[in-house]
Amino acid sequence: MSLTPSTSSPTIPVIEPKQSQPLDTLTLPFGGSRLIEASAGTGKTYTIAGLYVRLLLGHGIVKPLTCQQILVVTFTNAATGELRDRIRNKIQLAYRHFIGIDTGDELLASLHRATPESEHPLALKRLDLALKSLDEASIFTIHGFCQRILADMAFESSLLFESEFTLDDSEFLHHAVRDFWREHCYPLPGYLAEIIQKKFADPDALSKQLKPLLGASQANAHPQPEDFNKLQGTLTQSMSRLKLIWPREREAIETLLHSLPLNGVRFGKKPDAYPKLAIMLDAMDNWCKYSMSLPPMKVMESLSLGGLKLNKGGEVPTPEQAPVLDHIERLCLLIKDFIPSFLYCARDGISRRFSLQKSERNLMTPDDLLLTLEQALRPDSTDVHEDKLSLANLIAKRFPVALIDEFQDTDPLQFAIFNRIYQPELTSTADHSADNNDSNDDTDNNDNNDNNDNSDNNDNSDNNDDNDDNDNCADNSESKPASKEVSLLMIGDPKQAIYAFRGADIHTYIQAREQTKQHYSLGTNYRSSRNMVLSVNALFENRDDPFINKAIVFESVQPSPFADNKIFIEQNRDTSALKIKLLSEDPEKGLNKASARKRLAEDAAAEITRLLTESQQGQCSISGKALKAQDIAVLVRDRNEAGVMRESLSQRQIGSVFLSRDSVFNTLEARELALVLHALATPKDERALRSALATSLLGYNAASIHGFNQDEMVRQDLLEQFDNLHHNWLRRGIMPALLSLANETQLIERLLQGEDGERRLTDFRHLAELLQQKATELDGISALVNWYEQALIANNGNEEAQLRLASEQNLVQIVTIHKSKGLEYPVCFIPFVSLARDNRRKPAPMLYHDKNRLIWDIEQTDEGWERHKRENLAEDLRLLYVAITRPVYQCYLYIANHSRFTKKAGITSQLHETGIGYLLGIEDKACDFSRIQIQAQALICDAISVSEVQADVSTQALEKVTDERRTLAPKMLKRKRYTPWRVGSYSGLVKDLPHERVAPGADDESFPELEIIQDEVDLTPSRFTFERGANAGSFMHLVLELIDFTLAEAQLPEQLPAAMEKYGIDESWFSMLNTWYLDILAAPLTQDGSLTLSQLTPSQKLVEMEFYLPINQLKADELNELLERYGYSSGLNFESLKGMLKGFIDLTFEHKGQFYIADYKSNHLGDDFVHYGCDAMAGAIRSHRYDLQYIIYTLALHRYLSLRMTNYDYDQHIGGSYYLFLRGMSVDSPMSGIFYDKPPKALIQALDALFDSEQTQSVDDMAHKSPGQPAMDNNQMEVK
Repeated sequence: MSLTPSTSSPTIPVIEPKQSQPLDTLTLPFGGSRLIEASAGTGKTYTIAGLYVRLLLGHGIVKPLTCQQILVVTFTNAATGELRDRIRNKIQLAYRHFIGIDTGDELLASLHRATPESEHPLALKRLDLALKSLDEASIFTIHGFCQRILADMAFESSLLFESEFTLDDSEFLHHAVRDFWREHCYPLPGYLAEIIQKKFADPDALSKQLKPLLGASQANAHPQPEDFNKLQGTLTQSMSRLKLIWPREREAIETLLHSLPLNGVRFGKKPDAYPKLAIMLDAMDNWCKYSMSLPPMKVMESLSLGGLKLNKGGEVPTPEQAPVLDHIERLCLLIKDFIPSFLYCARDGISRRFSLQKSERNLMTPDDLLLTLEQALRPDSTDVHEDKLSLANLIAKRFPVALIDEFQDTDPLQFAIFNRIYQPELTSTADHSADNNDSNDDTDNNDNNDNNDNSDNNDNSDNNDDNDDNDNCADNSESKPASKEVSLLMIGDPKQAIYAFRGADIHTYIQAREQTKQHYSLGTNYRSSRNMVLSVNALFENRDDPFINKAIVFESVQPSPFADNKIFIEQNRDTSALKIKLLSEDPEKGLNKASARKRLAEDAAAEITRLLTESQQGQCSISGKALKAQDIAVLVRDRNEAGVMRESLSQRQIGSVFLSRDSVFNTLEARELALVLHALATPKDERALRSALATSLLGYNAASIHGFNQDEMVRQDLLEQFDNLHHNWLRRGIMPALLSLANETQLIERLLQGEDGERRLTDFRHLAELLQQKATELDGISALVNWYEQALIANNGNEEAQLRLASEQNLVQIVTIHKSKGLEYPVCFIPFVSLARDNRRKPAPMLYHDKNRLIWDIEQTDEGWERHKRENLAEDLRLLYVAITRPVYQCYLYIANHSRFTKKAGITSQLHETGIGYLLGIEDKACDFSRIQIQAQALICDAISVSEVQADVSTQALEKVTDERRTLAPKMLKRKRYTPWRVGSYSGLVKDLPHERVAPGADDESFPELEIIQDEVDLTPSRFTFERGANAGSFMHLVLELIDFTLAEAQLPEQLPAAMEKYGIDESWFSMLNTWYLDILAAPLTQDGSLTLSQLTPSQKLVEMEFYLPINQLKADELNELLERYGYSSGLNFESLKGMLKGFIDLTFEHKGQFYIADYKSNHLGDDFVHYGCDAMAGAIRSHRYDLQYIIYTLALHRYLSLRMTNYDYDQHIGGSYYLFLRGMSVDSPMSGIFYDKPPKALIQALDALFDSEQTQSVDDMAHKSPGQPAMDNNQMEVK
């Protein structure tokens, strides 16, 4: 298949534009459709506000309208907010004018004069009512408008009631793509699946290519591919046929090929019997005999009739002479057609599934709103045609006048909606045959006359009350609004149509321009200085067709009467507004893109430095005020260019901030936050926690992460921290949890200390807000984490996810051109527009327009590629126009002759592929620096200057600038600091203590070096050679938590394998571990052997009891003093704690009426039971401050029992604390590995007082047994 273009040239079709007339806001007639073209800076919003006031006052229309009746549509929420504010301000000024206060607004003065004095009170009443009801004004985004109509007119639009609206449909697209992939790819034979796999590695790769097409369903595939299922069968038959005939015809094929003058480069030299040909034939032989995959494509292409390369004079055989080679050629074409056919099938199939999934959930996205309303308005061949018209009439009656702002950013679907409402005669022409046009027109005229009569009658009644609008519409739904009462005003600027990537279609605007008879234009620029306006005129008037498409006209605009008041003064007294700077190049080496970008950024940064330095010296000002960094904007295309510019500015100690429309999900912070969310959602998953610790958000270094793996105390501390955060998430939400995490890890301080810290912190906060917002819509932690993962994959670019301003300080603003649209800056730098896009690879999908139809070149032909590049160039010109119309006073425009080098073509310029190159008249690759100089110098005038930037930027001057620094002093904190309320833990109290590291918890002399070495090489499975560290400790604890001690022999074979698999322990350790656990449970805990763990029934023990101890104020020095008084170690160093002290007790159990605490320790103290005696364990206790841990645990148990037991007595009911060093516990070595202590009652009482036990004592009753009973049913308590 091949592409047959509808025109002989790839150029955009020529449409001669209609002439426009200057707009007079006061006299613009209403009724019908009007197109208003507003060039940049000409007061588009001012004009809309003025027209709005006219409509409120009834100037030029049959009757005044209310705020609810005037429809104003724009394309972003931010724009609706700005329009609402500007309209409110205009109404306020009008009100002031009508009460006799001169506002200086000529339009309002004219409206005041045009209103009879007798009607002034009524005008004031209307303006006052408008101000009071402006919050209910019909000012919408296009999607907001559709949503309102579908909600208010659900019956008329055949919409299901209670439809749910969502901005994010990425999850449904994700499932739709995978459903299609499973249904169509899994059943394919291996050789066909191989074709798809080479193009699309997975469903996500397919989704990425098809996503632009799902949003452009109107794109027509050209040429139309063959049906996918049919092509599968044809291709399979063709391959089977080739395998059948190749062996039979192989000898004849070889003879035929040897008789031809084959090209030596492809087939090898003839004297050597074409060695490459022999390899190709052998490859085909092997494929026929052994392979079930695709034939070798390069071989088949070389052997096909169309691919045979012959020497000069050679003739390719005919299909009749070489039927096998002809068959190979047809098979090659089938294989090439397979992907286009698959893509076409995928687009339709995924679209259907996508829509079906949303329909089943009664869910609507912004695009669905548009499609649903357009379909509801679309006439068809059924009997409901009048109902469709009735819906359009209802809307037109409700909103007699519509003002569509930024109309150049519309798409065919949006335009069709407004056409069907306000220009039904045009859509009727399109929907019906041309033969019926005359009769339809007559009918329309008759209807209009009838409706005029009805309207006159209605005018006599009092219809000013807002709440009458809907009733009025309902009562007259069968009648059509009179043409003079219905107005569609389309306001926009085709030169600023730059949002094709999000669906905007400049060709829709061109179509609207053609079908609209009345054109108006705004011809005065109120934004820029005189020279700035004149420089833009001169640049774009340099070409007859500056925007390629002749339907987009450049009409020069005039400076405003106040333009001469906009004065820019600098030291060199250069009065030109547009400063074109040409980057020199080496004529032999050319100028590659990376080098050009770096040098352009350096010169722009140097010039910014010069301006700011002169400003500090009083030599540079704008309208009498010193130029500030925030007055300067650098306009770029993407974050890569922004990064280069920020680096150059940073080298000169100049701060900057980056603004773009990029999605916050496309940032490092978004990717790292995904890891943090997983750790918070599953706090016991140590692998997820390690991944989170490795992120720059949390800031842990390699030593800290290693400590988590090796140090039991560090591990417990982090696990407790994330468990607390997990519960915080459950109780209070994701935002409080993330803020607590930020506080605990000093995230804010660390990010701000790093480069681009404000940007990163802003992104983190933005993501947290999006998560919190989404959490209100989703059920549970897992759903929120899944949504976040899908958002990362989809890289959602909706308005809510766009990057926010990182700082409002006095910084140079680096802004993408798309983001800058609608804004203005005193001084602009445009450094990179001469660097062409990378056009070496054809895009997928490849889209272009042909006679206003969107074409999907499914075969990616060269013809389509040229058309696509031409449209890209046209968009580059519009981007350049937007960029160069942002500055008020001065603009720096850089031009570099970016070139590429290839062996075949040598150095070739890429400037012809850029908008600025086109305006300079450069349209081919043969362009050197001298030609650019000549073309640029032709532009020189009072408003434009041209200079050259040398290859190397001087650094001496830069050093002089950066040496001039002010001494900054931090602000002093004057208020009293308060200790923040927080939740602490034992690990937090001891984390700053030094620990002995030779072996955990033991003295150096206990471990001769030889023994350590032997320990490392002894791999015999035993308790002493079992792995050490946090992983082993978690495993040991888990098993002891899961089993019933009295049934261990039966339960261990069930529980051990699962726990071993979870913690990655080889199954060869099973036998040893099973024996070891039984030995632990049978080991006596007392000298008389009366107590073992195996005796404890489930009713006697409580596993992982959680407690919270309220603390009024705990200071390290006070706690140290108390511990020393009773013979325990001190040396604690922690921040004062106010709040709660939290902990988990491994095991709490009852024996003979006394309650005990037990804590499991997997510490390795040596390779023999002798190393687990009293002295060794005491050393470990001191080293890790386990003594403080069991004292705190004892206090928690003491408080709990004192509140739960009527006759509680510490000496009688507290049994003490066991610290069980598991490696040393054995029946054969009594008391080995068993450390016991019972803190003195006086110590516990003193600690109780220190923690401020005088607070009102209460307990959260989470234990359900009566006082005095030993068993506890719940593992969490709060003791006060």
